[in-house]
Amino acid sequence: MYKILFFILIFTLFACQNNNYEATVAKNNNINTEFLQKTDDAEKALICMYLFAYGNECKINTSSVKCEILKSLNIDNECNSKHVEFLKQWFITNKLMLIKLQNCPNLPYNFAIQNQIEEIGIIKQNDTLTILFNVKGVNQSQEKTWDITQKDSYIIMNETLVKI
Repeated sequence: MYKILFFILIFTLFACQNNNYEATVAKNNNINTEFLQKTDDAEKALICMYLFAYGNECKINTSSVKCEILKSLNIDNECNSKHVEFLKQWFITNKLMLIKLQNCPNLPYNFAIQNQIEEIGIIKQNDTLTILFNVKGVNQSQEKTWDITQKDSYIIMNETLVKI
């Protein structure tokens, strides 16, 4: 009897430890492909939405961090209707995200406005996903630059992500 209870306790502790984690998705042009290959749908949707919101489009020979992450997630075309519908499902309660997804308004890869993804991290605590994001950008025609660092948290509810 004690062996069974001990096994259940060890299994529960192991399962809880695996449910909570911190992972670096990308930092300093290094991409954690091992983590990306193991992501679940909620993690994939969160990462892709932020790439969509802040990155320039990917072309065939583009090797930007965004494009390499998408490649690791097996996404050939982020404007593919299947992928956009996947993101809409996960962000159905977020009107701003749904507006951003309309017509797939990616910034062209050769546009005057360029964004460079410096870092993306994910923290999972039970049913909460937090994304840490740093992007630097430049508007060449207006000679302006920016450095955006943000941390947003979402609760996973019925195959949707609800921003906290």
